[in-house]
Amino acid sequence: MEIITRAEATEQGLSVYNNGSPCVHGHVAGRYTASGRCLVCNKQKLKEYRDKKKSERRASGVLRLKEAEAMGLEFYDNGKPCKHGNYGKRKTSSKGKCYCPPCYEEHKKICRDAAMKKRRALGHKPIRRVTKEESKARYDKWVANNRERLNEYQRNWRKANRERMRPYQSAYNAIRWKRTSIPLSKLHLDAIVRVYEKRDEVIRATGIDHHVDHIVPLLGKNVCGLHVPWNLQILPAKENRQKSNKYDTV
Repeated sequence: MEIITRAEATEQGLSVYNNGSPCVHGHVAGRYTASGRCLVCNKQKLKEYRDKKKSERRASGVLRLKEAEAMGLEFYDNGKPCKHGNYGKRKTSSKGKCYCPPCYEEHKKICRDAAMKKRRALGHKPIRRVTKEESKARYDKWVANNRERLNEYQRNWRKANRERMRPYQSAYNAIRWKRTSIPLSKLHLDAIVRVYEKRDEVIRATGIDHHVDHIVPLLGKNVCGLHVPWNLQILPAKENRQKSNKYDTV
């Protein structure tokens, strides 16, 4: 760069100039004509400002697309709301497109309309959504036409999964023997299934066969209990067979 004074650069209409003298930081470089500021100093200050803002953004959870991609994030927040006023749902793989519920529904509608337009252009029939009633009628018709095949499949499944069926079979027997009710059985079914799952864990841990037993027997001679979670206990199979349906009231 030619060495000239600031006044000469102003007369010539130049945006930068070099007067050959160092700045206060010792840089012998060009200067801006308007402010006389050193180009190297200005670049350093700009970098410091950007680094400071970047640290502030990251501390507040605000990121840019490239930063989110480098960090492997699926969603990120760029500090700006979408057109629906929501934050933090920018999707990295979609180049920062917002995926908040309203934006996502709008995006799905645009994709559906584009697909329908393409199908019409190709001469295909439009896709008609099946109602729940139509779906149920179609399923009932299939069941009616494949009853024997379905029964055979269910029998084989029950035979191969006897242990998984035990809590449900126990609930069925308890209802049949009037030791619980259908609403009560549905209410406690999850807790009873967890007892049987815990029994399976005990079997795997000890290698000894265990049973889920009723503390107060359902068909006891002197007293009858209910099929509820707090009336269940896990006993070794041998001990449970010895106990049978007896209950010591002492």
